[in-house]
Amino acid sequence: MSKILTMSAESYPAASPGWIRPGDVMRVRKLKAKSRALQARMKSSAAPLQILAPVNGQYSAANSHSLKRRNPFRCSPNKILRVHGEDNDLEATSDITLFQLLNPAAVNTKDRVPQTFSFSNLFSKEFGAEATGEDKDSPRVTWTDKLVVDWSLKTRIRFKSHKSLPWKHNFKTSEEASGTTGFVRCLSSVSDENDDRTLDTSANAQFYQCCLVWQHPNLPWLQLFPRDNIKLTSQTGLFGTDQKLAESLHSEWSESLRSLHQLLRVRQCPYFYVCGPTFTCLFRAAGVAGISQAHALITPTTRGFREAMKQEDIEFEMPFQNSGPVKTNASYSEDMDKDVEDRQKGLQEEDEDEEEEEEREEATSWLENLGVETSQFPNLNPNRVKLERDKYKNVDNTPSSLVYVEGMETQGLINFLLNSKSCVSTTGSLAGVPPTLLAPVAFQGATLTTLKAKGGVVRQDGDVQNSMEVSGPVLPHTVQQLTSLLSMAVDNFSVSLHSVPSTLPFSQHSHHETMAAPQAFAQEGLVDCGLSATVRHLICVPHKSEGESKLPLTYKEITFKENKFSWTDRLQ
Repeated sequence: MSKILTMSAESYPAASPGWIRPGDVMRVRKLKAKSRALQARMKSSAAPLQILAPVNGQYSAANSHSLKRRNPFRCSPNKILRVHGEDNDLEATSDITLFQLLNPAAVNTKDRVPQTFSFSNLFSKEFGAEATGEDKDSPRVTWTDKLVVDWSLKTRIRFKSHKSLPWKHNFKTSEEASGTTGFVRCLSSVSDENDDRTLDTSANAQFYQCCLVWQHPNLPWLQLFPRDNIKLTSQTGLFGTDQKLAESLHSEWSESLRSLHQLLRVRQCPYFYVCGPTFTCLFRAAGVAGISQAHALITPTTRGFREAMKQEDIEFEMPFQNSGPVKTNASYSEDMDKDVEDRQKGLQEEDEDEEEEEEREEATSWLENLGVETSQFPNLNPNRVKLERDKYKNVDNTPSSLVYVEGMETQGLINFLLNSKSCVSTTGSLAGVPPTLLAPVAFQGATLTTLKAKGGVVRQDGDVQNSMEVSGPVLPHTVQQLTSLLSMAVDNFSVSLHSVPSTLPFSQHSHHETMAAPQAFAQEGLVDCGLSATVRHLICVPHKSEGESKLPLTYKEITFKENKFSWTDRLQ
């Protein structure tokens, strides 16, 4: 028996290899606890807080057999004085340590202000401004309840929002029919309770109604808007080669322009645009923009154009020229510089200047042959002629060349546009084509044109937004209607707009009258103009000057948030 026990003891080891002694277990636990504590000190540069409990009037660890941790009361007194002055009590030390645990990266930043390293200031406004790196001297964003009217023409407008837009670019039959009926008949898109109309009042039908405009002429194979970026070609169009076709087209255009002016005089059309080859003219009815008489703005103009207006006895003003150059931002200056370079290529004033200079030289030589001194004729002085010419060159085709016509002089301007040769190009693809007429209401010979809508998704820096882009001749009231319509469905969105550069001075013009009619009378006079009461109120508000308005006079980026608008004249 003893032999059998001896063999078993020799065949089996003293302890199983899977068993661990209690002492080894405690040793492994201590090593792991030390490694975790070391890693915590390396990451946060401070030991974690330990739960303290009062024992005999002193603080000790609640768990006596746990790992011994650093006493927070042994923090360097220099650090305590630097953070909280002489206040080195328990609350201050705990705040510092807890702040280090929550945000260790901010503690290592050398540029931080030490006074903000406390738990009480963690969520304060001052700490939030410093954490985001905002500059206190940076201008604050101004918000308003209403979006002002920008009288410049737009070629493209895009809406963006994180939420889904209520619009679609594919319209149903009822939506398209109801939108067309409402726009042509100038009906409100929202029907009353007692109204028996059966029009579709959905968001998409209202959107389609806002995407319509009246235009003349309408030649689908030609680009009639905008005319600023049309490339100059030596090839002459169909109407430039066939004189009968050009005369017939100009005759129809003359009737359309007269019809629009008649609607404007009786205030059944609030405004309309005349887009010529080298200029754009804006006619506005009495009461619009706080001006009590019908008026017109033309930009840009040249010396030859203004001289032709003087020969027709049309009285006009140049408000920007009298008050100095117009203040423009960098983006506007870049757009205008490119636009001026394109326009100066096709101007005919250079030929006229050369002819006038040759005539003056002939007159000067003829007087010298007769023995008459040319000093007696100051108009023949070549130095004076050169100075005047340089002065006009600095004004021509710039925002300062804007012309303002008011009252009965607008009738003379209409006759001038009907008979002036400068309104019709003689070369290029648009040779013989009269200027494009754009209006929010129907007039004789007008064509109902639809703006192109395209929906999609915009991805930028990982941010995904729903978008809807509308392109074409976007009139000022269209921007107002679309933003107002979208603000009722979405509480946060942004708008990007692309303007025709030459029409930006329209929004910078402000006219102050001492005896201006109240806005109530102006709005009541425009009841039959086809626009809603809200839009009529906005277009009748007197335009503020640049010094009076806190926001820019034109906008390229619009932001809507919390039922308020803000905008900027720069593309973000």
